[in-house]
Amino acid sequence: MGKRKTRSALEDAILVNNATYFDYLERFKKIALSIFDWQNLPESMDARFLERCLYYTGQAAMLYLEPYGYINTKSATAGNLNLYGLPTQIRCYSYGQINENRNVFYGRTTGTTEASEDDRVSDLDTDKNSGAILVLNNWEGMATANTIELFAYRMYTVERAIDVNIKAQKTPYMVLTNTDERLSMINAMNQIDNNAMMIVGAKDTFDPNSIRTLQTQAPYIADKLTDYKHSIWNEFLTFMGVDNISEKRERMISAETMSNNECVNLNMQSYLRPRQRAAEQFNEKYGLNIEVKLRSDIYNIIKSTESLVMDNLDGTALDNIEKLEVANG
Repeated sequence: MGKRKTRSALEDAILVNNATYFDYLERFKKIALSIFDWQNLPESMDARFLERCLYYTGQAAMLYLEPYGYINTKSATAGNLNLYGLPTQIRCYSYGQINENRNVFYGRTTGTTEASEDDRVSDLDTDKNSGAILVLNNWEGMATANTIELFAYRMYTVERAIDVNIKAQKTPYMVLTNTDERLSMINAMNQIDNNAMMIVGAKDTFDPNSIRTLQTQAPYIADKLTDYKHSIWNEFLTFMGVDNISEKRERMISAETMSNNECVNLNMQSYLRPRQRAAEQFNEKYGLNIEVKLRSDIYNIIKSTESLVMDNLDGTALDNIEKLEVANG
């Protein structure tokens, strides 16, 4: 049998780099795919797959197709654009045999702004097997995945910088030695890295005069990097429309709280309203009662109310509340 190859320190670092990046990518993705709750969907439809399509490609399709019934699929723009720049046709496709073009239904209501009158009545009438609903991830139909990958990259960068800075506190120096002592010094450094309580060497083969150290001047900045990491996390939550006020409440003034809440709400609405609009169109065409809601809407209302209440408390009341919170864990 061949000799097993030992990974180098660089290869180990690359493995940890990749693992850190994909770990944060999965954390962000988990949040992004869990925000919206599709209620009253027919059993033949899959909310998980619908959200994945919107996450990765920015759009999806909802339609009725025999023999499957009501389904949701991937979608791609096909055909011409109407006078509002929306596609008159989309290609509905998925795993398996589903791959066909459908005219897009934007609603029959007079005066709707999503499509022209010709688009509203040309394809739909009463035939369940005609037409489809275009579901957009946001008003531009942009995928969430692209921005999430950038956030994951930034988090991976700062997380690995923290790892390196903390590790540098154990060995804030560079060791210089001759070729004969090189392997011995590598073994000694590995023992330090593995938190050995002491390092034992042979005095007959160890020459202390052959070793020299250089100070690398590695200041401890992990705390500052951690603050930066938290700011990236909060920026991600704001981007996804999730409440993320993390400062101590007594330091937040009403204007700051309202400004943050407004930014969070606008980002949330940019994702929520296109989904709700698609549900309304699907309900209008097929007589269903599908709704799209936020899984965290009650939590956001509570946090917003809590922040406004805290702004109006005097210092004594605030101290009492914090003591009560500590007592209750």
